[in-house]
Amino acid sequence: MKKWFSVLATALLAFAFTSCFNLNDGNEFIPEYWCMATVTTGGANPVLQMDEGFFLIPDKAQPADTFAVGERYYLYFTLGDTINQPANTFPIQLYRYSITNIKALEILPKDSTDRWENMPINFWDLSYSGHYCNFYFRSYQGVGTPNTFELIRIKENELTTPTDTVPILFFELHHNVAANNSSVLYNRFYSFDLSSLTTDFPNAVRFKIKISWSEMGRGTLTSTNTYIPNQILSRASLVSANKKQTAFSPTSF
Repeated sequence: MKKWFSVLATALLAFAFTSCFNLNDGNEFIPEYWCMATVTTGGANPVLQMDEGFFLIPDKAQPADTFAVGERYYLYFTLGDTINQPANTFPIQLYRYSITNIKALEILPKDSTDRWENMPINFWDLSYSGHYCNFYFRSYQGVGTPNTFELIRIKENELTTPTDTVPILFFELHHNVAANNSSVLYNRFYSFDLSSLTTDFPNAVRFKIKISWSEMGRGTLTSTNTYIPNQILSRASLVSANKKQTAFSPTSF
């Protein structure tokens, strides 16, 4: 049984796998979470900092060559004692983790030709935290080059001015390769840096972002969300996340 913790721009949510969790089975409900975090202390006893400022410390030693300072990770864990700890620090029982690729945005100016390939992916999750747009998806092995993943801002669709307080922006997530080898699916974890948006729109208090991608067997899909740059959440928001439950599809990596 797995439940997930998702750090969004406006709230923290815990996702329960309803297919394997029974509220009436007599067992204590211990929510499990996922989040994005950056390594601040490496080695066998790492310290990882969430984009919202909280520090997470695994309660058991980890492989000494796994966590390096500055690396970014998706973490899956349960919370330990959230009361008798220093401010903004949480012990965790770490179940699974995956290193995350950090990339800058690509820009497609108006009246320009799209130069990126767009092979389909198997989309799983999107979240905003800090100044990042985070993706978890699956894709086949790309055949040929460049075989990269790009988040592209499509300016052709925008009707914005630099003084906008709530710009509406359009993005596309591309698997930039001409062909796939469909024998194996890989899990992909990416964080795209959105900090350039606050430079382009210095008056913006939030952004409405529409992101499209090519989904395996389903054509083009779109997700519309609100991004609030570097939103800081309180300690109480993190601890109370287990009160917010919704269904989500299970997976493993």
